[in-house]
Amino acid sequence: MSDVRTLLERGVGGATPPPNGFERMLRRRDHKRRNQRLAAGAVGIAFFVVAVWIVATGGPFDRTRTPAVPGPTVPPASGVPKVDYVIDLDTGLMTPLPEMTPLPEGFRPHDGPSFENQYAVSPDGTLLAYVGTGDETQIFIVSIDGTGVRQVTHEANGASSPAWSPDGTKIAYEGFYTGHGPLFVLDVASGESTQIVTGVNRVLPLEPQFTPDGSALVYTGGSDSRPVIRSVPIAGGTSTVLIGPGGNLRDADNGSLSPDGSLVTFLGTQIGRPESQRWVANSDGTERRLIPDVYGIPCRSNPAGTWSADGSRIVCSEASRVIVIDVATGEASPVAIGRGAVWLDEHTLLVSV
Repeated sequence: MSDVRTLLERGVGGATPPPNGFERMLRRRDHKRRNQRLAAGAVGIAFFVVAVWIVATGGPFDRTRTPAVPGPTVPPASGVPKVDYVIDLDTGLMTPLPEMTPLPEGFRPHDGPSFENQYAVSPDGTLLAYVGTGDETQIFIVSIDGTGVRQVTHEANGASSPAWSPDGTKIAYEGFYTGHGPLFVLDVASGESTQIVTGVNRVLPLEPQFTPDGSALVYTGGSDSRPVIRSVPIAGGTSTVLIGPGGNLRDADNGSLSPDGSLVTFLGTQIGRPESQRWVANSDGTERRLIPDVYGIPCRSNPAGTWSADGSRIVCSEASRVIVIDVATGEASPVAIGRGAVWLDEHTLLVSV
């Protein structure tokens, strides 16, 4: 991992902390909308992942075997990855996802900024949901073996941030609308979407994640100046605050529940501090403890893939560096370069650059 760590340290000294709070998320969302027609083609990337694993393992995702052929190498020290890639945390080997042609009709190659929350892996590990670009930014599904590619959302203004339900039958996602951004739940089998949450007056529900029992969504809501983490039943009902102001905490966002639902990690701003910090707490917000940052910038995660399957680690990104944090000890380890990452299995991350 020494070569990886050398790459990670380059250019960090000049990093400037981004603006804080919900306003930053709104600006990020506006940036996403401006660039959505440049976003990565999900189908091409899905095929890249398949190709990488066929080369590296001789078959589908199987982390119990060593590569049957010489594996990928860490990118040269003179540069950083230009496309999304897979990293094996046991060996530090990084597999860039090269451009692959021809792409399926209607899709463009990875030629522009990617979404931070563009990936979600199904609970059984057989399917990948992606944010991809056709006429609008939409969500697509592909099997791990590269078959069955299909578009599953058809929102007039686009969709993003997919998150699978625990039983793999539904996908939650964000819609793009002028002035508000509702959350939807898609039934994968029927293709029908149901609006669950509607934002108003530029209060955008963001970053959905299912609760471990699949009965509700956890998401970032609240006001532009006081974001909070909320929960709402997918069958309909009142949205309630899960993590909010209190105990010297001014706001909370970017929350994600552990696989067993006992813990939550989130970004929260303490009163008197200029920027948010990452925390881990019981799911009711008690016994909150701070996870120190590495580069002085809030470590942001994709709620759909924040936690390792056993709940022992979380992954987030800070200053364009991917950080893995041991939940028990709070030890934070830079492992890769990228804007975001999700767990593929206990040993492997899929990194967005």
